[in-house]
Amino acid sequence: MKQIYNILAAATLLALTACGDFLEPNSKSEFVPKDAVSLNELLLGEGYQRNDIDGFNVFLNLMDDDIEATPYQTPSDGFDPNKYTASFTWQPDMFEMMEEASAGHTNVYQRYYEVILGANAVIDYLDEVNDTQENINKVKAQAYALRGFYYFNLVNIFGMPYNNAPDSLGVPLKLHSAIEESEDYLARKTVREVYAQIIKDLETAEATYLELPASEQWSANYRTSLPMVQLMLSRTYLYMEDWTNAAKYAALVMENRNFSLDDMNDIPMYGYDDKGKRVRNYASFSSYKSNETIWLYGSISDMFKWTYDYITTTNTATGGRMYPYFCASEDLLNTFVDYDLRLNRYIVRSPKGSTSEQMYMAYGKVNTGYTTLKNGTVETDYYMPKAATGEFGRSLRLSEAYLNYAEAMAMIGEIADATYVLNTLREKRFDPEDYEDETFDSQEELIQFVRDERRRELCFEGHRWFDLRRWGMPSITHVWHDNETSSSTYRLEECDPMYTVPIPDEAMEANGKLIQNTLPGKRQPAN
Repeated sequence: MKQIYNILAAATLLALTACGDFLEPNSKSEFVPKDAVSLNELLLGEGYQRNDIDGFNVFLNLMDDDIEATPYQTPSDGFDPNKYTASFTWQPDMFEMMEEASAGHTNVYQRYYEVILGANAVIDYLDEVNDTQENINKVKAQAYALRGFYYFNLVNIFGMPYNNAPDSLGVPLKLHSAIEESEDYLARKTVREVYAQIIKDLETAEATYLELPASEQWSANYRTSLPMVQLMLSRTYLYMEDWTNAAKYAALVMENRNFSLDDMNDIPMYGYDDKGKRVRNYASFSSYKSNETIWLYGSISDMFKWTYDYITTTNTATGGRMYPYFCASEDLLNTFVDYDLRLNRYIVRSPKGSTSEQMYMAYGKVNTGYTTLKNGTVETDYYMPKAATGEFGRSLRLSEAYLNYAEAMAMIGEIADATYVLNTLREKRFDPEDYEDETFDSQEELIQFVRDERRRELCFEGHRWFDLRRWGMPSITHVWHDNETSSSTYRLEECDPMYTVPIPDEAMEANGKLIQNTLPGKRQPAN
């Protein structure tokens, strides 16, 4: 099979014009698949969040409390830091600011609807191809799994948290590739309606996978799978606070014999690169090398570009090098005890500038390479994510199922069950000489510990912003360094409107039926 990162778009069927409404494809007649193989290629080309495409997540990871700004550095020639500050300071005109700062493809609204169109086209063609039912079902299961996954992300970016305001506006539900006579699909559905569709799509995918032979329900082939769908059902029910179903589907994933928890003791602190140089070792869940990896998606650059980007420049003011603008927050680092092996295996450490000072960077768990940046007589060694065959930016993995189960059981009040699963996970994250089982005196203590454990285990994997939303949208403070001597403090207030990302102006202008989210005024420094 061709490598997933090399496959070109299967058709021009779903091309969206720059002034389109991000929902309408070109004519269906441009490409007519004849069999399931053609549908499969179409889905891979137009429906998957592959590792060679971006625009899905470049700014969202700057908005939570796991990240903070590094010390001030003079911007390089032609560089506008507003591409960072727009989301880091939760500005209501963030998309406009990022566009003016040449931030690249940040319109995640458009990007998700493009791949939804890919899934929709495949679903629409299912009844027209001539193939065995088994082959058709392989494609059908993938298409519904992807559409459910994408709508889950969309509604949690642009809609209110389900447990806070289920009847508030979510996102439009486009469920066909054709242009319907009614334009009702252009309007935003409620969060409750979108979640109902997510569950329906994921349940359809699950039922279809269960009709396939066991050998076709999961393999390390970059495709969606039965355990991927079950983990997404667990996550969706968790966000809905349907604790029973969240635990039920998490248990199915934990019981799947294709996966097992990685033991951090098997990853030594240091190793040697191909030149014999002593380097740090980091855990990676961005490929199928990990026993925990269930499904891979997204590009490394899209997920982490703004948090690892070391800039080389001829600007004499910067000395020809710049370190990343962000690092892991002290708040996050303080949740780890010193002997938690994850602290130095999950979060990449690199020097600040040309010094030997080591910073915990705001990324980790992906394929990393060791690079030396030379500038005259100064050499700066640092780690950065590296794209490679079979390497992705994100994964769905087994440990989330353990945490979903523990949280659901804790909320139900099944303290012993939740504690057992929690300790089973944690045992793999400590040296046996340092490890002790956790015990809890109350349900409240357990719930808080599960939330902290989720933060530690899943840091920089795209969970924290969504978790903060469903856990009450607490106040967050970010400090931005304006120059060498002064800083500005920005505050996202409790239940702040900017916990829901504004819909991009391009989408609003193209679709007259959209209603914008409630926006605050321009956010000013709090100090």
